[in-house]
Amino acid sequence: MKIRIGEGELKLLGNGQIEELSFRDGSIFPKGQFSWLIRAFRDGKEVGIRLVDREKERILYHWEKTEEPLVMQVTEKETYTVFTVLECPDSFDFLEIGPIVTSLNEVVGDVIGVVQGGMVAIGIQALNVKTLAGFPYELKDQVIYRKETPTSELTVSALDFSMAAAYDMPFGSVLQLYCENRRRDRIKTVCYAENCIPAPKLERDDADIKGCSFALFACEKEAALAVIGEIEMGEGLPHPMLDGEWLKTSRKAVCSYMISEFGVDNIDKMLAYAKKGGFSYLYHPEPFDTWGHFELRKDRFPQGDTSLKECVEKAEAQGVKTGLHTLTNFTRTNDSYVTPIPDKRLKAMVPVKLLEEISAEETELRIDELKGFAYAATLNSFRIGDELLQYQECKPDQEKGILLTGCTRGAFGTTAAGHPKGAEVYKLTDYPYQTLFPDIDLQDEFSDRIAELFNKTGLNQISFDGQEGCEWTGEGEYAVNRFAMRCYEQFDHLVLNDASRLHHFLWHMNTRMNWGEPWGKSMRTGQVEGRIKNQKFFEKNLFPKMLGWFLIRKANRRFEASTLMDIEWALSEAAGFDAGFSMSISENVLDSLGNIDILLEAIKNWERLRFENRFPDELKEELRKPETEWHLKKVDDHHFELYPMAVSQPFVCDLLEMQPGQPGGADWYFENCFEEQPLKFQMRVEGYGFIEKVQFYTKKGLIKFDATVKGGQYLLFDGEEAWVTDRNFNRQEKVEYTGSCPLVKGKDSFSFGCTFGGEEGPEVSVQVITQGEAYHIMR
Repeated sequence: MKIRIGEGELKLLGNGQIEELSFRDGSIFPKGQFSWLIRAFRDGKEVGIRLVDREKERILYHWEKTEEPLVMQVTEKETYTVFTVLECPDSFDFLEIGPIVTSLNEVVGDVIGVVQGGMVAIGIQALNVKTLAGFPYELKDQVIYRKETPTSELTVSALDFSMAAAYDMPFGSVLQLYCENRRRDRIKTVCYAENCIPAPKLERDDADIKGCSFALFACEKEAALAVIGEIEMGEGLPHPMLDGEWLKTSRKAVCSYMISEFGVDNIDKMLAYAKKGGFSYLYHPEPFDTWGHFELRKDRFPQGDTSLKECVEKAEAQGVKTGLHTLTNFTRTNDSYVTPIPDKRLKAMVPVKLLEEISAEETELRIDELKGFAYAATLNSFRIGDELLQYQECKPDQEKGILLTGCTRGAFGTTAAGHPKGAEVYKLTDYPYQTLFPDIDLQDEFSDRIAELFNKTGLNQISFDGQEGCEWTGEGEYAVNRFAMRCYEQFDHLVLNDASRLHHFLWHMNTRMNWGEPWGKSMRTGQVEGRIKNQKFFEKNLFPKMLGWFLIRKANRRFEASTLMDIEWALSEAAGFDAGFSMSISENVLDSLGNIDILLEAIKNWERLRFENRFPDELKEELRKPETEWHLKKVDDHHFELYPMAVSQPFVCDLLEMQPGQPGGADWYFENCFEEQPLKFQMRVEGYGFIEKVQFYTKKGLIKFDATVKGGQYLLFDGEEAWVTDRNFNRQEKVEYTGSCPLVKGKDSFSFGCTFGGEEGPEVSVQVITQGEAYHIMR
């Protein structure tokens, strides 16, 4: 039988195999490969297909050793075809959609489920939260096409083929989805916890394979995104619009935003900073005192939700939207779901039993089986009745059972109590953030609270960070979909949203991806390779591009304060990839950096040009090279000059071993890759001494600076003005200078000299800054 799928067609045989897949008049099917529209599994084994036939718009699958058929509605639409399971044998555990094989693999969108080759794109789309990307973990031995390497390697994780809606193979590509029968008790593996996470049967419509629904389409590759938009609108999927435009095509989806704490005491100040940087969104990174009930911090929002609403309304009045960060279903131990009486719906592993009665004071106890206690965790917490306990060590006892030692009684503010022999003992799931997790039903209450908070206050942006926590419910990607969609469907206004991970069904809901963790590295080395890899991932998955979080910092014992060069490096990457980002800047940093106005002005100018698409494609190609440096100079509101820059590695002169009062200095070699130009530099002095009578000379000239620069200070020279600043670039003194020191094109000697004094000779570090011919940018 032939089934049209947009501009393509598949031919299905009576044994259930796909014999041909074509686009217009050409085959896109790899000959000799097995391909299936669906496969069914029961008790870990594939159920044989006896016969497939068609009755008008329905396909009937008849199975071996099974009386009831699987009935699938087939609805052909102009650009795609919908397949919906109307009836399914109750005995089936899983329904696999696929593997549907194609000969296309030039571009494989592993998450979105779209593959491209030549002029053609073919795609698969899940149409509800229970129809999932990938292949069930429990059936890993039943996989027909196995890919040994990740389909994508992202900043946060690698994507295995078993989690992908599409993946490449030597012959082309594979499309796959699946649906699980959740009306049965199951034991799941989650991360390290193998076969010890209970997943009790669910009593709801989306627990059935019946209702599983997906779409297939084939089109010219340039039309793939538009067809997905048509599927969204035609099948009731999320299709978020902003100012009349679909967010997947709107440039506003990749607007950058500022991450800073705000509250009733500082909202006016933070809005002023945000507007200086041209940011239209201000995002709170840590607004909650508890996770679970999501109670707001009293130091920032003394009247709770009402105080937050006051901040949101102030921001709205000034044209700035607000948002906040969540960690999805991560549950802090100070939340009332945990203390003083723990909710029975906190997620636990398979229970074991007490072998002996214990009092409220005993710190050792015996359990009958190891099960989840085999896996050490961060909190090592467990529940007996209404008491939470923690243990230090778990070991087999020579006498009997398993011995838990070093137990903390009444953990997290619960009440210690005696417990009888045979009482059930529940090892709780936890995470290195020292948090617990809810079960699938309690998780719904988390979603409801988030939706309530956003509707009540008018917040406009959220991050569903930590979505992997939902998997600890035992319900895998279904739980992730359920959490996010329960929020989304209750929001009464548009809320831009992102996550650190992208999921097949949530692609429709998510505005973009973003991720944090810029800490502990300088800007140029923090996740650079990962940031670039992510852009390729977004491109192949037809998704708006983001570069992640960047951090503007004060000076500390490990890092220098952020410079304009640092910030413009990040901004040039964003311009080159046409990707948004978030800039994390604390209030303390904003108040402390002497160059903060310059940094914010640079962000505003670069981002305005990026947002208006003013950088030509050939220039973008250069901008996205991470080894390049750039400086954008504003001439007026309509004219800008973009200079390629070079910043040398630090030239170091260590004066420690020299006699105080003795002239110090060093001879270096410097290569100027641009035309001859005046010297510009950034000098840092470290140590307990100071330097004076600073001078630089080349064969072209000598320049002298009448300055005293102490340890912890900088001498900055831009070719016109020289300043001594503190370690955070707050100007201390303007410096007079005489002479000039041109840098010739090419490699030449470059010398430094000074006198010094103080407790010990300091270390002097100099970075030379040169620039090339400007590109002229107009708006």
